[in-house]
Amino acid sequence: MRQKILNILGHLSHSLQQNKDLFYDADQIWEELSSHGFSEEEILGALSHIEKTMLEEIGPFWSQDIPVCRVYSPKESNQISCKARGYLWKLKVRGIIDHALEDEIIEKAMNLEGETGIREIKTVAALTLFGYEHKLHGESQVGLTDSFLI
Repeated sequence: MRQKILNILGHLSHSLQQNKDLFYDADQIWEELSSHGFSEEEILGALSHIEKTMLEEIGPFWSQDIPVCRVYSPKESNQISCKARGYLWKLKVRGIIDHALEDEIIEKAMNLEGETGIREIKTVAALTLFGYEHKLHGESQVGLTDSFLI
């Protein structure tokens, strides 16, 4: 499973190099992964690893000076559940995301059908951060090392 996760991460990195967005182009990327022989369980396992590594450690944006309160529009409040908004607040307080990343995650979440719950916001946040880190540091430093799988 470990090698398959690394292969899936490599494919995701390749997709980012082709200027694909892991959120907006997810259907196409998922089909490509499936056509390469990866099962749904393996793909979901790789997404789970991305969530664990991208969303659980104190991030580079942590600061005592960053205000953490965002005022959601009525439309955003109706679309994004209270728990999902709380989760974004948690990511911001821990310095995992900054204002710009929070706005990008919210924008993507607003494009989902139906209410955006905690499960959906975690996936959107993880894929957004994975793409951001890839652009910032390149594929050699984004989840493609053995420490990523620990």
